Amino acid sequence: MKSITNSINQNGCSVCKKGEEKYTTFRPAHRPFRRFYQYDYRHKDGDLFSTVAPSLEQCRIKRNKWVQEKNYKRLSPYILGLIQENKRLTKGEMSYQIGIIKPGHIMANMVDCFSRDEIVTVFNSMFGTEIK
Repeated sequence: MKSITNSINQNGCSVCKKGEEKYTTFRPAHRPFRRFYQYDYRHKDGDLFSTVAPSLEQCRIKRNKWVQEKNYKRLSPYILGLIQENKRLTKGEMSYQIGIIKPGHIMANMVDCFSRDEIVTVFNSMFGTEIK
């Protein structure tokens, strides 16, 4: 999953494969005593996320936010409407949406084995929502 290299680009294009992250460090000319990370992550659907930050942790936080926003856009219009109206979602509705994003996810397949709170936690982490 993770690797550090001297260059994460080849001929100006990212060499990151689907589901993989690559990063490298550099010192910018205007701040020669500060180290920054150049970070690439290619989503499983092929979209590339690229950022620069002072730490690898900050790069990953930005990546996670990007993935959440990307997943949020994949919610069905019906579920989006319920969220925007602050209406309660059922375990089945949340599990179905989890299954759309991650087919075969245990929360989608075994909905009756988990409490609503457990499913809500997974749903919120995937979609960046604040369902209660």
